[in-house]
Amino acid sequence: MGWTLGQLRTFVAVAELGSMTRAAEQLGYSIGAVSQHITALRRVVGSELFLRRGRGLVLAEAGRTLLPRARSILAAQKQAEMAMLGRDFRSEAIVTLGVFGSASTRALPEIVRILGDRHPDIGVRAREINVETMSAAVIDGAIELGIGINYPAVPLPPMRGLSWHAVAAEEFGVVVPAGAPLPEPEELAEADWILPPAEELFGRAMRLATSALGIAAKETHIVTDTAVALALAGTGLGLTLATPIMMSLGGPDVELHPVTAGSDAEVGGREIIVLTSPDPAGPVRAVAEVVAEVFA
Repeated sequence: MGWTLGQLRTFVAVAELGSMTRAAEQLGYSIGAVSQHITALRRVVGSELFLRRGRGLVLAEAGRTLLPRARSILAAQKQAEMAMLGRDFRSEAIVTLGVFGSASTRALPEIVRILGDRHPDIGVRAREINVETMSAAVIDGAIELGIGINYPAVPLPPMRGLSWHAVAAEEFGVVVPAGAPLPEPEELAEADWILPPAEELFGRAMRLATSALGIAAKETHIVTDTAVALALAGTGLGLTLATPIMMSLGGPDVELHPVTAGSDAEVGGREIIVLTSPDPAGPVRAVAEVVAEVFA
């Protein structure tokens, strides 16, 4: 087939991030270049690779078939490149760690520091993965372990080839502009809300949480990116929900109000989880232990 490594690299980025725009940002391409790569690859394959779902993209059947094979091709190319540079990559174990926004901001520097002190023979390579596809990335072998999210209200189903355990738990609170009080229940019901898409696990968990507040949230703004949602909340355009770790993506313009034990509402929250294969290699287990320690 007449595809190129560049087209495969673009395809994998779009598949993992669920967006041509985010793939362009990660790869340093224009959106037009990403679109051209995907169009050219679709012509070579002869089938649609992606389907649009809401504001994002999901893999079509041909895309699901191609993804693990594209990752294998790119991994082989990288190994060949390293060998030609004369690097003895057997002397150091490099573990690929899947991260998402708030996890990488809050924990990654400390993970790298502790790992360097405790296991100098193990290196870690971080790779941003859409948290909704973190499980698939581990199963497909794109990453060796991932930092993911489980929402107890909509728990992850068991998956063959995947093992995970929770390393931290945190509750949702209501995000308001800095200095503003927690709105009264009737104000929560009338307020504009900033929520993720309903088809995502995050979106379903958010809607269950607002329902636990006793309201049917007015979904004025649908926003996938947590940092954008927090920024909009800081301008007063609406309320949203977040956890303490999620607030690391916000700035001084927002404030988190926990829904305390004295409240009638229990809005729930999320668990930070570490995902691996059922029997990970020793270096992977070592990195997983450090990740668990940092979040604990």
